[in-house]
Amino acid sequence: MKKTTGLIVLLVIFVIFFGAVTFFMRDLLFGNVVATYEEAEPNYKSYSDKWISYEAVACLGCYAEETESYNFIPTGHTYYYMIWMSDGSIMPLTVSSKKDREYLDQLTDATYDYIDGKTKMIEMEPRTFIGTVETQKSEASQYYREMLNYMEIYESDGWVIRSVLLDCSGSKTTYLIVWSVVMLIPVALVFAMVSSAKKEKRRLDNPEMDYLPR
Repeated sequence: MKKTTGLIVLLVIFVIFFGAVTFFMRDLLFGNVVATYEEAEPNYKSYSDKWISYEAVACLGCYAEETESYNFIPTGHTYYYMIWMSDGSIMPLTVSSKKDREYLDQLTDATYDYIDGKTKMIEMEPRTFIGTVETQKSEASQYYREMLNYMEIYESDGWVIRSVLLDCSGSKTTYLIVWSVVMLIPVALVFAMVSSAKKEKRRLDNPEMDYLPR
């Protein structure tokens, strides 16, 4: 009986927690793109936890890499790229998938071919990235500034340098998968409660079977 009561309490707590998480993450889980990066960047805090899009037309390269790990075992990587925007300004963008990295690396090569005069235009189709806007972590921000200095890109020369990061390292699919997996926990708890209740009833109805594990 105590075991069943404990499971009920745990289920209630989890349902409340799960409901709260779902409510506060509803835009990431079920929402659509609400603005472009250009629209969101000036007041990015108002677009927190909402999907933002940007069409990349040029890239100046990768300036930082972040590795996530668990017990010293790498579990994922985030790559920071410097994007040359269509209005001539500079912005930071992150990706994690191999497909996104390959595209941005190819776009970087095409961009420098254009800068060096090898081509008359950037010979790659633009691609739209979708993510969330936030401030860069201090270490990544430092690398961003170092690359800007290395490339001699200064605001004093008329460049517009944007510091708000478009984080495209996650996707709606990723959030939905994690949310779905977490949602299985209350289902497992309900199953455990039903199984425990049946076993307890069986034991009470059959005292001679008290040897059954509780």
